[in-house]
Amino acid sequence: MNEKEIFARANNKCELCESEENLTVYEVYKSDDNDGYALLCDKCLSQIESQNYDENHFNCLNNAMWSEVPTVKILSYKIWKALGRSDMTDMMYLTDEEMAVANKTEEVVKDANGNILKAGDSVSVIKDLEVKGAGKTIKRGTVVKNIRMCDVDGHVSCKVDGIGQVYLKTEFLKKI
Repeated sequence: MNEKEIFARANNKCELCESEENLTVYEVYKSDDNDGYALLCDKCLSQIESQNYDENHFNCLNNAMWSEVPTVKILSYKIWKALGRSDMTDMMYLTDEEMAVANKTEEVVKDANGNILKAGDSVSVIKDLEVKGAGKTIKRGTVVKNIRMCDVDGHVSCKVDGIGQVYLKTEFLKKI
């Protein structure tokens, strides 16, 4: 599913609170069919990313939790759960597959100094790294922008100028 399809599915509104302002496509979970995305406004997104939830704002989940879009139901479930609202999660219907995704704990990825890394962060390489198969070295101090989380434990995916797409061990990275 591409960004245009997600905006169309959501009728150009936040899929949680239905705001029409400052919308962003947000990855709720990794999916083989690329359907793990939801369209969110800045207010919902900032609270989700900071995990500092305003329960009054998220009263909008009373509607969103019944969405026919599995990703929206899963995200609603996760937020209700984070708010400690078992009364709401208990009444939701999620398939076994949706429930497994909703309850999956995400690995916290940290740099060499113990700082938590997130998708989109910029990092600096703290040690010269030889790139296998490329015959090149990423020099210490190289800044890599817009990292991505990946399925390889202890690694991030990124593009390095002059080399291309690589996986880097987080133990050799420092968040900027």
